[in-house]
This record gives sequence, C-alpha cells and structure tokens, in this order.
Amino acid sequence: MCGFCGYVNYKKDIKSKDEIEKMNDIIKHRGPNEQNIYFDKNVALGHVRLSIIDVNNGSQPMKKMYNGYEYIIIYNGEIYNTKELKQDLISKGYSFSTTCDTEVVLLTYIEYKEKCVDKLNGIFSFCVYDTKSDTIFLARDHLGIKPLFYTITNDNTLIFSSEIKAILKHENVEAILDKEGFLELFGLGPAHTPGKTYFKNIKEIMPGHYAIFSNNGFNIMKYWDLETKECSDTEDEAIEKIHYLVSDSLNRQLVSDVGICSMLSGGIDSSILTKLANDSLNSLTTFSINFVDNDKNFVANDYQGSKDSDYVKIMLDYLKTNHKEIIIDNKYLFNLLDKSCIARDMPGMADIDASMFAFCKAINENGFKVCLSGECSDEIFGGYPWFYKEHLINHTGFPWALSEDLRTNIVKSGILKDDELTAYVLEQKANTIKNVTFLDKDDEFEKRYRRTNYLTIKWFMNTLVERTDRTSMANSLEVRVPFADFRIFEYVYNLPARMKLGLNHSDVPVEKYLLRKAFENEIPNEVLYRKKSPFPKTYDPIYLNLVESRMSQILKDKNSKLNELINVDFVKNMIFTHGNSIKQNWFGQLMTYPQTLAYLIQVNTWLNTYNIKIEL
Repeated sequence: MCGFCGYVNYKKDIKSKDEIEKMNDIIKHRGPNEQNIYFDKNVALGHVRLSIIDVNNGSQPMKKMYNGYEYIIIYNGEIYNTKELKQDLISKGYSFSTTCDTEVVLLTYIEYKEKCVDKLNGIFSFCVYDTKSDTIFLARDHLGIKPLFYTITNDNTLIFSSEIKAILKHENVEAILDKEGFLELFGLGPAHTPGKTYFKNIKEIMPGHYAIFSNNGFNIMKYWDLETKECSDTEDEAIEKIHYLVSDSLNRQLVSDVGICSMLSGGIDSSILTKLANDSLNSLTTFSINFVDNDKNFVANDYQGSKDSDYVKIMLDYLKTNHKEIIIDNKYLFNLLDKSCIARDMPGMADIDASMFAFCKAINENGFKVCLSGECSDEIFGGYPWFYKEHLINHTGFPWALSEDLRTNIVKSGILKDDELTAYVLEQKANTIKNVTFLDKDDEFEKRYRRTNYLTIKWFMNTLVERTDRTSMANSLEVRVPFADFRIFEYVYNLPARMKLGLNHSDVPVEKYLLRKAFENEIPNEVLYRKKSPFPKTYDPIYLNLVESRMSQILKDKNSKLNELINVDFVKNMIFTHGNSIKQNWFGQLMTYPQTLAYLIQVNTWLNTYNIKIEL
C-alpha cells in the first residue's frame, strides 16, 4: 500500500518541483519506505511507498516505454488476480521486469486503456499519465476501499491525491466550508454523500468509477455497480459458493513478501478469516483490542451484548495463534481524537476512529506492515439490525442515524431554514436509492431489503473503510479486507432476502445466516452464533469526563469557530444532564452521547487545524 498525489495543467508549464514535493511529503506516512516524484512540462506526480511485494524493484512513479510512447503510473493498492493478468499479458507479447502488481496494472492499462478496470480484482486507486494520448487516467476500485480525491481549480488545474491534506498543500487550493459542506458535516457526518467531502470543491472519485483528464476537459465514467440479476441457486448451492468465494478471496490476499497478521475480535468475520489464514500460514500472529478496566466498566446493551475478550479466548484456545492483546488507556484514547481526525482530514467516528488508530499503531510497532480485517462482511451478508428491524427499515432517513432532530437542535439557529437539514438528508438518501433496480417477481419484502442493502454498502460501509484506510495508513500499516471482493458482493447481493435472513427455516431472522452456515464446521459454535457486536468502545467514566471537560472549554472560548456553528446553550445542557437531555444517538450504536461530544471536539479540531474559511 502506498499514497500518491499530482497535478496537471495543459496550459501552464511546471517550473518547479517544490509544490509536488510538499504534497508528497505530507502523505509520507502512507509510504515511509520510499518517496519519489516525476514532472515534465504540464504534469507533476508524487508517490510514497510502503514496500510489500518486490521490495527492491517496485519503485514509483513507474515508467514504461511502449511503441515509442511513455506511460507513467502512480498506484495504491493490491491486485488479487495478478497471476491471471500476467499470463494474459505475456500471451500478448508483454514482458515484465518486476514481480510487483504495479507493473501489471500499468501494462494492463497499456493493453486495454480505460477497459483495464474491468480486468482488475483488488483494492486500488491509481493514476496513469499516457503520453500517447496526452491524458491523465484516474481509477478507483469497485467498492472504494482505496481513496482518491480531486479538485479542479479556476485555472483548470486538476489536483488529486490519496488524501485531502496533500491537495490542500497546493497553492491554488483553499480550505472552505460552504453551505453544502455544512449540511454534510452536521446532517450526515461522520458519513458523507458519495463523491462529496466537507470541503468546498474537493470531491472524490466514487467507487467503481474512472476519470479521464485532457485538453478536452474532465470526464468521469462508471464502470461497475451492484446490479440486480436473476439467481436461481438453491440455499445449499449458495452456501457452497460463499465458502468458495470467501476462501478464494482470502487465499489471494495472503501474497506478500513481508509478514501478515490478523485482527481477531472474537466475532464471526475476523474468526473465519483468522481460521483460514492460520490454515495456510505458519505461526500466524493475531491481535485484539481492549480498554483499561473494560471488564469492570462494561455494560451490556441491545447492540453489544457481550465482551469481545471472552470470545477471543475461545478462538485462541481453538487455533493456538501467537496472540497479542492491545490494551488502550482511556486518556491515551482521548488524546488520539485530534490525530485520528487529522488522519481522516475530516471529523470521523470520534473514539471509534481513535481506537482504530491506536490499534493500528500498536500492530505496526509490533513489526507488521500487513494485517487482515473482517470488515465489509456485515454490509453484504446482513449483519446489522436495520436489515430486519421494522422501525429501522421504515425510518425515512438513514437507518443507522435516527438523529435528524438532535442534529437540527445542535446547529446554531439562523444558519439553516426550518427542516432544511432533514430535507437535505432525505434528498441524499433518495438520490442513492433511485439507482436500485428490481426483478419483476420481487415482492415488497425483497425490494425493501435490496434498497437497504444497496444503501448500506454505498454509505455505511464507505464510512467504515475510510476510517480503516486513514487510521491504518497514518501508521504505515496495510489492512486487507478479504470480504471486500466484488465477486462476493455481486453474488450475495442477488440471493433472495429471505434466504439471507434464514427465514426459509424460521420466523426469526438470523444475522449473516448464509455466512454462518458456510463456515459452521470450521469455527466453534459459541463464536459462530454469537450475536453481532460492533467495534469495541470504552465504557469508562474517565473517558466521559475527559470529553465533557474538553467540550466545556471549547464552549467558553470566545474565538472558537465551532461556536459560530452550534447551539451553545443546547450543548451546554447536554453536558449538564450528562446526556440525559437527548433521546437520540448521533450515529446509531457507534456514537452515543460521549461520541457526540467527541465528534464536536473533532469538528473544532478540524476547523482550527485546517484553518477552515466559513462561507455559509
């Protein structure tokens, strides 16, 4: 995994490499092993490398001459069908000078041009400068696991990068929060509409899209999406195919010239992947996360009914891996709120981000560059309560954020018109759902499930994978997500909803029914049928005291930009009542009262650190 950046202007000569070097330098955490740049008359490219495959020969920007023209690539990701692509290209007369997948991607582009993305299976974002057509080609993987942001300035300079902070280093870019960004920040945050960010005019190449920039302008094209198709497989056939697809995806992702470890939470997803990886690798190292005094402070609830540590122990007794538990101190966690916000370049999921930041930092400090994660399973296999709970499914807004009233109350009076925030939220949801198609035979139950499934993948999953990419790469750690194989998503998306919920056998829905059945003979039953539990968070009153104290200080600061945006009295009352004055969670079970305050703290950090200019 790596990071890259660049800018292009076909009407202006690049006279200095200083700007691209500044952009490259600010993302060097993504690639501490090597930093290089390329620039000519109109194009500047930068790359930072975290060396995983072909450590000695995989330097970037990578150049290839073909039929008298030069092609230059900067790339971030891993391609999991490299072997097949290589064989195809060799049969067409191409030769290779490295064993890294960067060269495979570049030659695939040379052979297939924009159709190259149809050939790739992996997690990726990349840029190719094609001197033959004098174009810049940008692409992002099917599910958006790897990031790619861009802006186009008034003088028609295209500026792009793996992280927003590099774009902001360009002299022609200013950090601005406008009305749309404000609605995203307070109406949808920590999520954001696909393709948008909280910064004015800074956008992202959406998952499953590519873009071409030339003298003729900037054009974006969709090359992949979840499509509704007929699937007549029986339940037994589906279970068998899911087992194959998950196992095959995992095995393809074990390719590395450095050591691989695994995150192990004691949940079904990480346990399946750890079991499969442990079968293939010698002496697998696993990591889990916990908090100081969590055994004492943990309080079970509807969403988190049990402690992860109990189930991690069951898996360790079963697999005998080389295990390390990372225990996070609550003061340390609180102090990482700012760093995790800066890693993401936008306010995120507060201490949920901070704990992932701490987790990834500890894994890196234990000597690993590559780690497996069970992320992206819940979104396709139906692991969340809004896949089957009526009040969540039927909510007019997003089912994981029943908080339109809370969000409206937190916004300072006079900034928005009545109901403007809620109307914006509903509009973004509707814009996504209109892309869902149905089969003629689909009844209302099937249609409703499919809408929820599509929405969850496009929105909720994107929020989680953003957090994982930024917090891991901030600590020079590559996190691989075997469940995020587009083949798995294409297949499971088109299986009947009742089959996915186990409703052919019972009136009671079962989360991730098909995944559990596919691996029922491979992990202990206690883990296999454990109720879905979210990423662990602290329940320590010390943490709550810290966020309340910090928020109170911000509210007293007469120079605070945050106080220009929020209802200070409403937030003061939240703190005075220790959250009892609010009846909604900011972002479902992940962000309750403490995380709501922590989110506002991150907004304050963001406004100050990035010197945001407010234009409402």
